[in-house]
Amino acid sequence: MLLKRVLLAIAPLLFSAQLVAADDVLDRLRSFTMDLKSFTADFEQSLYNGDSDLLKNDVGKLMLKRPGKFIWRYDGNEGQEFISDGKSIWMFDKELDQVTVNALDDRLGGTPLVLLMGGVPLEDQFDVTPLGESDGIDWVELVPKDSSTDFESLFIGLNQNGLAAMELRDNLGQATQIQFSNFKADVSLDDKQFDFVAPEGVDVIGEPVQ
Repeated sequence: MLLKRVLLAIAPLLFSAQLVAADDVLDRLRSFTMDLKSFTADFEQSLYNGDSDLLKNDVGKLMLKRPGKFIWRYDGNEGQEFISDGKSIWMFDKELDQVTVNALDDRLGGTPLVLLMGGVPLEDQFDVTPLGESDGIDWVELVPKDSSTDFESLFIGLNQNGLAAMELRDNLGQATQIQFSNFKADVSLDDKQFDFVAPEGVDVIGEPVQ
């Protein structure tokens, strides 16, 4: 698994990393979460079980505009889409022909979405620890302060372009690894791109926030 290899490679750095380097990556992470207004990226997402067996692999695209707007779209005719207009989040399951809509605030607290959505100091919800650098990626571990969340830890990798990788470890021992490519910061994105209209014939569960 990607992060296991990374952690083995950077283990000595956990004890000898210079404070200047640690402060630098934390400053970059704060800038990513608090200052960056928009970005787009391609991603590859892999799900592993507790024995490091690959369960699923998907690719897709991410578009994000702060505050609160994003599209997380998996490729393929049966891929899922997650779309937020800043108030509501739609989860479109193409295979089931079903859309579920919730208030965005109900889906954010203590989740990795907090990091992507920005605008909230990470230290408010996570214990943040810089881990060091490996293969041009600086890694940071985030552990939720709220023990009731569905995941135990989140690892963020930043490179010179911006967001490079994430790994989410849940309470069931599974790990979701996401590698980003073609990351483009502060791109121009029209708000209308984040308005979701359910296709005709699709079941919609819930009501959007007005």
